[in-house]
Amino acid sequence: MKTLGEKFKILRQKKGVNQKTMAESLGISIPAYSKLETGITDPNFSRINQIAEVHELTLRQFLDIGEEGGSEQEQLVAELKEKVRELESSVIRLQGKVIDLYDKEERRK
Repeated sequence: MKTLGEKFKILRQKKGVNQKTMAESLGISIPAYSKLETGITDPNFSRINQIAEVHELTLRQFLDIGEEGGSEQEQLVAELKEKVRELESSVIRLQGKVIDLYDKEERRK
């Protein structure tokens, strides 16, 4: 079973941000956040809930991170699928912009 600090670190690394960024998003100092990750400080319930919210997770999803049963893997797959959908939407929007620019350039000729 992962400690809360280990779960905080897993989520932060998965998000690709440093401790400073996480501390700022939580409204705490970098040393305070570091102590949460290393287990020096035990977080209260509201801090755990806040961290889960920052990562857009329910408390249940947060608590399941790193536990047996594949729920973390299922969550990662779902997150990756959502990111792919977002990227596909972005690509489609950009393609539309390229077509619009091309049409405008053609009309100028």
